[in-house]
Amino acid sequence: MPVPFFLGELEWAPVVRLAFFTGMLTALMVADGGGFTTIFGVLGLVQTALYVALFYLAVSFAVKGIQRVGSPPMQVAAVGTVIFLLGVSSLLPLYETPLSSTRARSAIWHIFE
Repeated sequence: MPVPFFLGELEWAPVVRLAFFTGMLTALMVADGGGFTTIFGVLGLVQTALYVALFYLAVSFAVKGIQRVGSPPMQVAAVGTVIFLLGVSSLLPLYETPLSSTRARSAIWHIFE
């Protein structure tokens, strides 16, 4: 699921990419310290926490909605359909990754380049 975030450049990428960059910036912030590294490290931590909380809320609402679907086989079919559609869409180059070293648009296989 692409989400917008800002770490010196606006990106539309999965939260795992944001968490990856935040981890790198936090390690650099601890090792090096300094102005902009600290600002972007804290900015990354805040954005990551915000998106984790928003996705937690979305999943909790989705679970309540799926529980309203009748029988367990229909619930499995609904969850399977959503997982399949998200998986297929992640294979398309729908992530805008200007911080990437090789491409401006990426699929899930290329988000760590």
